[in-house]
Amino acid sequence: MTRTEFIEGLRRQLEWPELSEDTEIKGNEKWDSLAQVDVVMFTQDELGQTLSATDLQAARTLGEVIRLVEAYLTSS
Repeated sequence: MTRTEFIEGLRRQLEWPELSEDTEIKGNEKWDSLAQVDVVMFTQDELGQTLSATDLQAARTLGEVIRLVEAYLTSS
């Protein structure tokens, strides 16, 4: 899965069409505990990797979340 495909998948999963790497997620009303669980499950299903809840909660932007799984994404 490429970085672009990962972002597109998260947009669909979270029903957040304007989501991008620059999106500020920390403090955003859309970034609630359910959204975080959805990201963990999506990452597990698509990449076979488990995100740490601590790391995920510390992320300020979607780009920071992507950096957590970057090693598992293919180049696009």
